[in-house]
Amino acid sequence: MKRKSDVGIIEPPLEQLAVQLNFTLEKPDLFVEAFTHSSYAHEHSVPSNERLEFLGDSVLGVIVCRYLFEHYPRYSEGELAKLKSTIVSAPMLAHFSERLHLVDYIRLGAGEQKSRGSLKVNIIADLFEAFIGAYYLSFGLEKTTELVLPLIEAELPRIMEKFEELNAKTHLQEWTQAKGWKPVYRTVSETGPPHNRHFTVEVTVNDRVYGKGTGRSIKEAQNCAARMALKELQHK
Repeated sequence: MKRKSDVGIIEPPLEQLAVQLNFTLEKPDLFVEAFTHSSYAHEHSVPSNERLEFLGDSVLGVIVCRYLFEHYPRYSEGELAKLKSTIVSAPMLAHFSERLHLVDYIRLGAGEQKSRGSLKVNIIADLFEAFIGAYYLSFGLEKTTELVLPLIEAELPRIMEKFEELNAKTHLQEWTQAKGWKPVYRTVSETGPPHNRHFTVEVTVNDRVYGKGTGRSIKEAQNCAARMALKELQHK
């Protein structure tokens, strides 16, 4: 990826990104800063994107927290926090950065270019946060939310499927507790050699079996049983 030597210029030009993402480049210096990694900044004595990264992190937090609060009213504070941490994790933010092709515009120092810094998850994730910081300062929270939410919503089905699987036991506990009930788990079998054990677990509510699950650990089997029980109980 060729870049011009001038410290104020990015190649390809940022106007190309503005057209691609349908925004007006009203504050080009701000976006140049957003794409300037600290390694480049140190070599050329220009501001790095670290301050914008700090701001973008907080802006993303507000957007994600508000979205989860409004769309998942039955989730506890702890569950919302886990979901948020998944959405704003470095791998996910790096994915968002790649979706927007931000990496094409990043300015790296010579050392980071040689070590392929544009492929490093943390650098790409930080770039996304810095870009969001610049975008927020240019267009405000509402426009930034319009940019970010489609990225999040595209990933949510996969995130939620995994989240629900891992948290079925918690959801069953809360659902039954609200009705004054209590789920009871019982391990009914253990099979396989020590290095490849399989467990089968039943969960009962009010002395009736509502779910049975298997897994490589008791916790996995319990979650599987809880998912089955939730489906059964919620359709009664």
